[in-house]
Amino acid sequence: MLASAQHAACAAAERTLFGCSSGAKTIAICASAALSATSGSLQYRFGRPGSPELAYPAAGADWRAATRAGSLMFSGGGGAYLAFTNERYRYIVYSASGRGWGNKAGVVVERAGKRIASVACKGPVASEIGPSLFSVAGIEAAEGEFDLP
Repeated sequence: MLASAQHAACAAAERTLFGCSSGAKTIAICASAALSATSGSLQYRFGRPGSPELAYPAAGADWRAATRAGSLMFSGGGGAYLAFTNERYRYIVYSASGRGWGNKAGVVVERAGKRIASVACKGPVASEIGPSLFSVAGIEAAEGEFDLP
């Protein structure tokens, strides 16, 4: 996946940890510039540029309580994801690459543990999702498995 770049869903003062377009909508994870294991914030956003339909967790909320991280291992590749839990819903933003199928990125939505939607990125993807980010930001590991769509 590509290195970080500013994304339309993130404010100029924010850091884009993940950003792509699915066509009419954007998928983004935006963070404060000084994200660390003890400070900063991050937020998942989905919707039209400049007017997200969903921004979770809410600004000022304990994002660490709702956010988990995971790595994916494949023959000839790998990937990573950030999962945001909101009551019965879970939003899983992922990026991965593998031999034979190339790059995949997007968001999966689960309700009560069942996949109800999958939105793939189209075009360029900016992603810093991975073990280094998880360590620096102090994000806890996700429990269970995540299967790419």
